[in-house]
Amino acid sequence: MKTYQVEIKESLCMTVEIEAENELQAEEKVRQAYRNEEYILDSEHFAGVEFIVKEKEMEERFRKQKRHEHER
Repeated sequence: MKTYQVEIKESLCMTVEIEAENELQAEEKVRQAYRNEEYILDSEHFAGVEFIVKEKEMEERFRKQKRHEHER
């Protein structure tokens, strides 16, 4: 039997409106508000999920191959 690694990525999304002089200022204002926990994303803001499967043995073989090529 093989071993697999399954990565689970969940995405949360919230759109906010903000008044600003330009895009850069708008982004900075929202970043600051986010850091100050004025916007809290939770399960209500769920936007999707993605599953990525990797065969563990293949990953290890790839790393060993790269290491071997580097040593040459």
